[in-house]
Amino acid sequence: MGDLLDMVDDIKYALRDLFKNPNFKRWAIELAISLVIGITAGCISYNVLNKSDKSLKVADVNAVAIADEDVASSGSDGQTDADSDTSTEDDYSDVVITVKEQVSYPSAVSDWSSEEIEAAISERQAYLDGNKYWSAVSSYWETARNVTDNSRYSSYLFDTANKVYSAEDFSGVPAEVIHVAKNEIYARHGYSFKDKDIYNYFMGQIWYTPSVMPADFSEKTFSETEVKNLDLLNSLDTL
Repeated sequence: MGDLLDMVDDIKYALRDLFKNPNFKRWAIELAISLVIGITAGCISYNVLNKSDKSLKVADVNAVAIADEDVASSGSDGQTDADSDTSTEDDYSDVVITVKEQVSYPSAVSDWSSEEIEAAISERQAYLDGNKYWSAVSSYWETARNVTDNSRYSSYLFDTANKVYSAEDFSGVPAEVIHVAKNEIYARHGYSFKDKDIYNYFMGQIWYTPSVMPADFSEKTFSETEVKNLDLLNSLDTL
């Protein structure tokens, strides 16, 4: 124990003599200043190099909305107050469509049997009767995609969650289809539409389940790809 105390005393006296040396004081001060400057410069450089605005902003995002009671009043029969003249079956037969899209099946129905799909389509068919968007969308499926089977009721119109589109991709696409495509981005996240026709259109799609009211919906749920497509479709939407 005595040897340890003697060693401590020796170290203490050595440090005291060292600090009495003016050169040591100068070196210690210069070293401390250098460390402070180095740490400060490193922090500033890190912040500058990593500074970026990662927030996703949607330009003029407006999912279709009228009044909350419209959803409740739409009913299971899917009837709406839209104009009765919604037949546009032949309007787009001579339109050259540039979009060649593969059918994208939602995970919600990807493992359903054909019998389950047909049963669900039958249950929801009334929502599309007289719907002002369905005739144009159905015609688009047939003429532009060559799709006439149940895919029209069980798959997405566009793969907006995984592919960034350009304006050229929608050249020649009917206005009703663009309007639906824009709102499909919301529908894929369970947005409960206030507009009866849009609500009924998506209720006719068996993958759609309204689960989030507009007041509770946050645009932060959109991915960066969806935001880019939403900005594009907003700029193209004329309805």
